[in-house]
Amino acid sequence: MSLSGDYRSLGWNPGQLTFSPLLADEWKSAAGGLEFGARISSNVLEREDVWDGILGRNTDESAIWSQEDWSDYVELLSNSSLAINADVVSAASAKRWRSWGFAYSNTQHFQAEAFFGGNTMALLVQGNSPQWLSLFDAFITATGDTIANDGSQTAEEMSNAIGGINFDADALLSEVLGDTRLGFSWYRSHCIGLAKAWELGDVILHTGLSGRLLLGNGYFAVQNTEEGLDAFGAFSNGFNVARIAALTNGLPTEFDQVRTWGPVGQGWGIDVGGVVEWKDMAWASASVTDIGSMEWRGESYSVNSALMNWNSPVANPSSIANIVIGAMDPGTWFEEADYEIRQVPLGATFHLGGGVYVGDFMLLAAEAAFDNPELMGNAGTRFGASAIFRPVRFFQADIGLSKWGDETTRVPAGLMVKTGKKGFECGIQATDIQALWRLSQPEVGFRMVAMRWVW
Repeated sequence: MSLSGDYRSLGWNPGQLTFSPLLADEWKSAAGGLEFGARISSNVLEREDVWDGILGRNTDESAIWSQEDWSDYVELLSNSSLAINADVVSAASAKRWRSWGFAYSNTQHFQAEAFFGGNTMALLVQGNSPQWLSLFDAFITATGDTIANDGSQTAEEMSNAIGGINFDADALLSEVLGDTRLGFSWYRSHCIGLAKAWELGDVILHTGLSGRLLLGNGYFAVQNTEEGLDAFGAFSNGFNVARIAALTNGLPTEFDQVRTWGPVGQGWGIDVGGVVEWKDMAWASASVTDIGSMEWRGESYSVNSALMNWNSPVANPSSIANIVIGAMDPGTWFEEADYEIRQVPLGATFHLGGGVYVGDFMLLAAEAAFDNPELMGNAGTRFGASAIFRPVRFFQADIGLSKWGDETTRVPAGLMVKTGKKGFECGIQATDIQALWRLSQPEVGFRMVAMRWVW
């Protein structure tokens, strides 16, 4: 994002509010809306056979799969990760006055991550699978008999089991989940940024600061820690389908009722950054973003039952999307919860970037980012490089390379139509175009600018 400028730099480097390498130097204002992006990334999607199933390139039908086929499918998806990110800018504006820059943006952020261990995936896909039932102290069969788990059960007895008994249910679930990590967050960000440009001889120093008010709609996280199983969730009732359906008397009117429709999380974030510009030649940038935290008002989940009768919530286990949705539902795993307020850090990120002008029609830029990979949405390291071509006044194209953490290298590319360095802009970018020459790709994503004006 070392190429971003005006309000687009919010969340990356507020120092670039007064530095926009893709815009004319004399720009005064920018406004936008209907800007959005989304990406789905998974190491499972690196496999060609997965894409064969998604795109119908094979003739196998899950309806006629054998037990061995389902076991192979579970093995394929086990110990795999999936990440989903989406951002929607509903309103944004920037203003530049002499050496000062100011910007505001209103953005919805959604992210989800899942890493499935073998027992977890078998449970979601196959229901009462032997892998899961073997963890119980005793089995309950369809005829109501209780059989001690001493390892001597026949295949028929195992296939007739409908549940099990274990007197430490939280420990049992911890063992079932194993290395599995599940989580998502959804919040709205109101961001305001301020920047100033300082002329220092042959260079210009751009410095900036931005602050964000964060309003959370939902949060969910499950993982095993050194202290045991940790499960927490917070959900706004305004986004609860069951609660909406229960409003038979119209919208709530009393204050206490309205409060339940409000956000369940509040937080703040601070970004600081700077850019050193060698006019019409090159630039270098550095920033620290996401300094802050969110406070979520939700529930800490637990399992307080010795009897476990399991029915998989996944209606179509051949659909990866259905598996993820079922896994992210707290009711899938837990029976009871206690009220809890939890502070969750945003996870500070350090950015380094820069670029150089190559003639009148080309720009080269690169960026590196470093964060804590233990936190949701963080890759640990991110590297990217881009080349931007502007052969004519109204057209711009870009292509690059990017690599996040241990994931494979991607090739993003995009096109933008514009009336010049100022005026109307619209465009789209694919986060990985390798599908043009490969039968599989680890990421599907895009970014789109539907309406933006600079004057």
